[in-house]
Amino acid sequence: MAPFDVDILIPVWNRPVETRNCLVTLMDITPSARFILIDNGSDRETERLLEEFADILGERALSLKTSANQGFVKAVNRGLAQVEAPFAVIVRNTTLVAGGWLEPMVELANSRSDAGIIVPRLEREGGQGRRKRATLSSKTVTEVSHGSFAALLLRRELMERQGGFDEELDGGLWCLRDFSRRALRNGYLTFAAEGVAVTYADEVLFGSIVRREETVRRSAETCEARWGREDAFCVYFPKDVEPEAVREKLDIILKGARMGYRFTVIVHPTLHKVLVETGHGSLHRSINMVLLPRFFATGEIRKIIGRLLAARGDMVTVAGVDGLSIPGVEGAKSFGWLGDVIRHREGALYHPGPPE
Repeated sequence: MAPFDVDILIPVWNRPVETRNCLVTLMDITPSARFILIDNGSDRETERLLEEFADILGERALSLKTSANQGFVKAVNRGLAQVEAPFAVIVRNTTLVAGGWLEPMVELANSRSDAGIIVPRLEREGGQGRRKRATLSSKTVTEVSHGSFAALLLRRELMERQGGFDEELDGGLWCLRDFSRRALRNGYLTFAAEGVAVTYADEVLFGSIVRREETVRRSAETCEARWGREDAFCVYFPKDVEPEAVREKLDIILKGARMGYRFTVIVHPTLHKVLVETGHGSLHRSINMVLLPRFFATGEIRKIIGRLLAARGDMVTVAGVDGLSIPGVEGAKSFGWLGDVIRHREGALYHPGPPE
């Protein structure tokens, strides 16, 4: 068999029109890829469609088939077990790609050995994606808390080390979060790479709403038991703080974001400019940096924290410099306390105790 740079997995359960559109675009613009077509118990029309594409692709295709729909995640894992290329890409059959969609992910994976999971720039069908980032350079990368089954690149070394996705979880958000946490424990990070947009459609949900909700609830509880709560913190840095000290603390915050914590970091304009220049302005999508106005900053701090608490009442406010308070805000924790919280979770991540 000829060597291929990438194995692209497409799990399919019916939806022949969308499947054809997906495969046609993939075939035309990814000639260096092998396609692993996973027929997850589709009807005869879709089955014939996949057979036709397999014939056209020849040695570029590997066909897998089950007699019944075993679920999306099981289909993905079955395909991952057949991966031979350095990288595997999972694509839903409702996803559409365009020229140049794959290269930024592969380039990032080749440039960083710790990049285990990479997602492209995703836009929901109809243009409801992350438009504000559409003009960013294709070289821009940001860490994220998890991938997306709409399109997702995995390093084969990572899969060999930790296996596939947890088939007992929801097959969506919690399954993806769990996979990224396991990857982190194994020394791999999760990134989003800018570039050409990949368009995806929301999945049509089948079955009982009650059963789906129960699966999501159980998956959330399982992930919390494994990895801890996804707590939220708001950290304020005063105007005259040394940028180097802030960068060191942002490195600590980044560790927390990788493990599931969410942060809002409030900074003054001058500090923000320095952080952007040194590459600390957009470290992780779970770190939201909020810029204060040049005047009347104290009142704006209270408003920002008030809005955050209204959205999530258990958010914890943190003074970025120990010994200093947040103007107009009472009861803030010290950064030393936050550092201890993050280090404790880090210890639990890399040195988990025996299962209960």
